[in-house]
Amino acid sequence: MSRRTRIAAVFALLALAAAVFGPKLVRRHVDGRIQHAVGQSLPAFEIVDRAGVTWRNADLLGKRVVLHFFRSYCDSCEHEAPAIRELEANLPADVVLLHVMADRVLEFEPQVTEATIARKHYARPIALVDAKFVEAFHSVRWSNVTPITYIVDARGVVRFGLRGAQTRAAIEQALAAAS
Repeated sequence: MSRRTRIAAVFALLALAAAVFGPKLVRRHVDGRIQHAVGQSLPAFEIVDRAGVTWRNADLLGKRVVLHFFRSYCDSCEHEAPAIRELEANLPADVVLLHVMADRVLEFEPQVTEATIARKHYARPIALVDAKFVEAFHSVRWSNVTPITYIVDARGVVRFGLRGAQTRAAIEQALAAAS
């Protein structure tokens, strides 16, 4: 076998290994970032939703909180949207659901963001957050990893970081465990 053939074979094997193992390593890393927030107090924040309401972490104490991170161009976000709308319609009074949209961090065009919001038909507040907010949870570098749903207990402690499209039952189960 010629030197050129051996080098090509090595590169082909490296490319194959990257294709097979790369996504698993990235997923493990991102899952670790998400789980890093679990057990921690809700980070200090002040964000404004699309209706102009200011949300602060201190204002949420005494309530269980669902922070639902999503974005445009996200197939999993589209897949879970009906379950999220169903959850919104059936939340107990002591639960606050705040949608956290990462489109600004990812620099999507405003018309793309507006089309996504219109398509979702979410009834609960939507905050278009900045990099600082995302960084406090799972790193701005992974803003494109959505959906992620954080469940926070009434003491303000993040109890669960649920990655990927969730069902209503899965979120309700996490909320029950955060009581």
